[in-house]
Amino acid sequence: MSALTTIYVDNVIGHLPENSRGDIAAEIRATIDDMVEARLDGLDHPADEQTAAAERDVLEELGDPVRLSREYSNSPQHLIGPNTYPLFLWAMRWVIPLVAVISVTANAIAFIATQATVQIGALIGQLVGNTVTALLVAFAAVTIILALGDRGLSGGAGEKISGTRKTWSVDQLRATDAKAKQIRAEAVLNLVFIVLLAILPLVPTSLFYVGHLNNGQPFLNPELGIGWFLGYWGFLTLMAIVEVVKLVRSAASPAVLLIGAILDVAMAVFLTIALLTQQVLHPELTNTSGAEFQQIITVVAVWVIVIWDQISTWRTHRTRR
Repeated sequence: MSALTTIYVDNVIGHLPENSRGDIAAEIRATIDDMVEARLDGLDHPADEQTAAAERDVLEELGDPVRLSREYSNSPQHLIGPNTYPLFLWAMRWVIPLVAVISVTANAIAFIATQATVQIGALIGQLVGNTVTALLVAFAAVTIILALGDRGLSGGAGEKISGTRKTWSVDQLRATDAKAKQIRAEAVLNLVFIVLLAILPLVPTSLFYVGHLNNGQPFLNPELGIGWFLGYWGFLTLMAIVEVVKLVRSAASPAVLLIGAILDVAMAVFLTIALLTQQVLHPELTNTSGAEFQQIITVVAVWVIVIWDQISTWRTHRTRR
């Protein structure tokens, strides 16, 4: 099977549920092989050029892989169409848990820092209420952005208005490689997240309407030491390089994923040491009676994010193979 057929099959199954991709991929490959053999039936020893031409004709006959995938799909995907549905599933598995962890951590730290006496009931109530709100906002934001992006990528609205429809061609395959597009999209999202983490030490509390707690200074302790900041930014730089490699290559090899995993774990160890040995948060944001509890919550949150990230990354890589 040539690379062209591989990309075509990947484009079809990339829009389908994971549990059905294997069987459908095998069926499509067998169909393509049979159709190619039928076109070459009269040739005893077909040349490579003749085989390639027959393969191209077969793929042209089968048509747009996105449209073909709809014939195998058992459920409609109207709001999030086939073009972005795999990315939508990935975002839900990665963004929603991440938002939940960040929301719980941030609200717990803020509650402990602003309350003279920490009451578990009140803490749980604030965590649940604010986390549910954050999850709903994250879900709505991801859905709206991808829904608008899907319509922009597919051009469906414009085609309906003009009454025309573009004819699909095999030449479009490489430009619409489903795996490559999703890897690039993930790399861009990860780079955005890394940039946000990089500017976090410089963000003033006034940006989140709690500037009265420490006169609008940053969330982190300014006396933490330049070495900790350089180490933090150094790890983020290395992580950004890994994402740039994936973005440029439009592929994520096991070696690149392994390097990324090592950097994630190393970063988690670095943050754990910093949190357990230094006063990372600004002193005026730390409630003396709850300082130890804040440290525990933050360390647990760091490792939950890292572990979930690794599970999600390697699970996605396995499904793409």
